[in-house]
Amino acid sequence: MRCFPGERMVTAVSNLVLEFCRLLVTDPDVADRFHMAAQELVENLVKYSSGEQVSLTAEVISEGGDAVLQLVAKNHSTEEQLQAVERKLRELTSASDPVEFYDRLIREAAPYAEGSGLGLARIRAEGEFDMDYTIDGTELTISVRASVHPPKA
Repeated sequence: MRCFPGERMVTAVSNLVLEFCRLLVTDPDVADRFHMAAQELVENLVKYSSGEQVSLTAEVISEGGDAVLQLVAKNHSTEEQLQAVERKLRELTSASDPVEFYDRLIREAAPYAEGSGLGLARIRAEGEFDMDYTIDGTELTISVRASVHPPKA
């Protein structure tokens, strides 16, 4: 889904991801975790986009005989915002204990209203997802993924 960034899109897109997941995975907890991840990713897309369009892709792919559900969020941002998010994402994706990292961020972010990185850390800690990112020029791509069990045909 590609759209103009706007706060009204956050709930609509995350609910669409939830319904998509409910159709494609057997475990309702997995669908709920992807819903949370979509909510956090779309909030970041809207909040930190400097471009006219943002995108979120949800797909189930086959990987080595396993089914993997993947969300890919893309937006364009300012160089300053990209530098800040890259520092946070580098630390987050390399954290050996995502829950401990998330707890530390909560303590550090308490005095701040914005820019804490809590949403992205929440995806990795509470969602238990693998997370990756790339920055190409002004475009930021964040992907989250987890193995899933699709319903039997």
